[in-house]
Amino acid sequence: MRVRICGVKRVEGVAKESGNPFDMCRVLILVPVENQASGKLKISGFGSELAEMELAPEALPQFSGLSFPCEVDLHTEQKFFRGKFETVCGGMVPVAAAPKPARVA
Repeated sequence: MRVRICGVKRVEGVAKESGNPFDMCRVLILVPVENQASGKLKISGFGSELAEMELAPEALPQFSGLSFPCEVDLHTEQKFFRGKFETVCGGMVPVAAAPKPARVA
């Protein structure tokens, strides 16, 4: 899945209420603003907005040498969580710059 990403993050800590530890990794993806209108709601805009996708913690180091924002091919899989399937990023491959066309003399 080819996407433009603006970063990745890992959040670790202990939940205040339960006292349970947590560890969450996310990849931050730029997606086009979707214009829509239905009933009493209207959304309009231009450009991109931010979407988050779960990232496997072991895949986080793959992003360390990138210059953000950048385009990558994400390796994704489906995970069943709390009664529904969610998309999880398990890794990525940077998209190489397109070769320049040869000059014709």
